[in-house]
Amino acid sequence: MKEFEDKAQDYLAAGVSRVWIINPEAISIRVFLPDGSSQVYKDNTPILDELLPGLELTTRQIFEEAELI
Repeated sequence: MKEFEDKAQDYLAAGVSRVWIINPEAISIRVFLPDGSSQVYKDNTPILDELLPGLELTTRQIFEEAELI
């Protein structure tokens, strides 16, 4: 996971607005932001982001749709 986190920082430094890392083992999504912060989403917590207004998804919905749970 550390390699993915380092790569996320590289993408952000190159100007990418968001980096999502999907962790199928933890059934979680970690979203990295340009300010160096990150947010972890699990289960039924809504994924909220000002860049994606109107987005109404949860981690559970994404994993269910992908048939991972």
